[in-house]
Formats: sequence, structure tokens, C-alpha cells
Amino acid sequence: MEVNYLGLLRLAQCFGPALKGRAADGATHATAWVNLLSIYALANFPPHGTFSASKAAALSLAQCLRAEMRAAGIRVVNVFPGPIDDEWNQNLPPPKLAPAALASAIVKALKDGVEDIYPGDVAQEWLERWRHNPKVLEREIAAGGY
Repeated sequence: MEVNYLGLLRLAQCFGPALKGRAADGATHATAWVNLLSIYALANFPPHGTFSASKAAALSLAQCLRAEMRAAGIRVVNVFPGPIDDEWNQNLPPPKLAPAALASAIVKALKDGVEDIYPGDVAQEWLERWRHNPKVLEREIAAGGY
């Protein structure tokens, strides 16, 4: 919670006013706020339960930030990757999202005006299952599914 929720809250409190001022400049109106969330924000992944809970809290805050920043012309982009190929996820089996692929997906979302992105195979699969039936996804994950 300290990093994923409170860190986001503190960043928004410190930098939100500056971004709003910058967005009002007119000539430099291309202002965006990007939140790196997780597909685990949509459905809790018990092996990383507290991480999932903190990302769910961050998602709720991100939705609030989007509403608050929209009037100033600031685009808020939420990124919901699955496991990223990094040190923290080294013990998880593939597939994992390469950091370069994550960065490319974010840049593409900014260019295309997309608000929510789900980069990577795991994120796409979880999103599809969540959209189809979130309770089934929750039960499958709780039973040890991925």
C-alpha cells in the first residue's frame, strides 16, 4: 500500500497542480498521467494477494484522478500488464512481458488516445476471462489457476 497506493496519492498531490497548470498553457497541451497498475487489480492473485489489493486500491484512485484531471485536459492512462520480465517476477513461469514491449504499448496508447491498456498475453487472457465472468475468474484463480 505504501508504494502502490500512497505513493500514487502523494505523486498526484505534489505534481497534479503543476500538470494542471501545464495543461492550461495551450501551446503545450499534450499532458498525460500514466499509471502502471497490474492485471491483478481486476482479480486478486492469491500468491501476490497484498500486491493485488494495493493495485486494486491504486485503480480506484486512478479512476478518481482521471475524473479530476479531465477538466484540465490531462489524459490519464491506466496500464494493466501481466507479469513483467523483471527481478520481482523471476520465479513466475512464462509468459512474461518484456519491459521494452511494455514501454512500446504505453507510447502507442498515448499516441492513439487510449485510456486503458492491457499489454501482454497474460493481461489479455485475464481481461477476456474477467469480461466474460469475473466470478468464474476469481474462483479459478483461488483454486490455483493462473
